[in-house]
Order: sequence, then structure tokens, then C-alpha cells
Amino acid sequence: MFKTLLLLILAFVMMLEPDAVLARGHSAAAANTEAAGLNLFRRSPKRGRPNYVAYHGNSRHKAKKLGTIRRWKLHRKAIKKRRARGVPSVRVGAPTRVLKK
Repeated sequence: MFKTLLLLILAFVMMLEPDAVLARGHSAAAANTEAAGLNLFRRSPKRGRPNYVAYHGNSRHKAKKLGTIRRWKLHRKAIKKRRARGVPSVRVGAPTRVLKK
């Protein structure tokens, strides 16, 4: 809408004074190319990095941190398993006595 309106106004002004509009357009175009040449190698101002959330791996299959009750339940289960085996996990030979000299 705005662009169409602008073109209509420009056409109307050209109908009134075509020489003045064309002369102004050429001088403005020359000035724009000179300014563009100067700004071509100028560094753009530094912008801050967006604050993205850190990636923590695949969220679909990520193991959830267990709560207090579930950890306690699994701890008790492990203790029951250990006791049910009946055999100590560390096996050592029979103690030997060393005579003192």
C-alpha cells in the first residue's frame, strides 16, 4: 500500500517538473554509490550474542534425575540383593599367624 502510494506521488511530481526530479535523482544516486563505497569495508557494530539455552543432549531419551524416595527404594533393593546372596563379595584365604622373633 505504502509503496504504491509512493510511486503514484512520484509519477505526479514527474508530471509537474520532470527535469528537476531527474536531475535530483542522478545526483542522489552518485552520492549513494560514493557513500556505499566508503561503508563497504567498514566493520559492522558488534552485537551481543543471543542468550541460548545450553544443549544437554537428546531430551527424548535423557535419563531423569531420580528423586529421594526412588533413590532410597533402589538403595534398599541393592542391600536386599547383597544380603540374599549370602556369600561375601570379598574372599580371602584363611588367616595365617606369624611367629614373633
